[in-house]
Amino acid sequence: MYADDTADIVAPPTFAACFTVIRGGVDLFDDPELGAHRSLVHGSQEYECHRPLRPGDVLVCTPWITDLVNRGRNDFLTLQVDCVDADRGEPAVTSRGTFIFFPDAEES
Repeated sequence: MYADDTADIVAPPTFAACFTVIRGGVDLFDDPELGAHRSLVHGSQEYECHRPLRPGDVLVCTPWITDLVNRGRNDFLTLQVDCVDADRGEPAVTSRGTFIFFPDAEES
């Protein structure tokens, strides 16, 4: 494949999971201030695609916590990752995911 042949290639919308959920949330799971730990499930995920993603795109992705609530013994954390074009700063994709943290075994 030649570089000129990539203009028509578009990544599937869920490709964004490679650099939003997996990479964007890794530090979150070990943050002692949040009391976060690895006893969790991925509760939901959604993507808002502002434009198609193509080979060669360079994106700057910024994760931030949009919500953190306690429901019973579990904590529900919503993580949003905003990805913009590195050159123009225009939105490319926004990811929102909810993680459900269960109590540590020591807390039970």
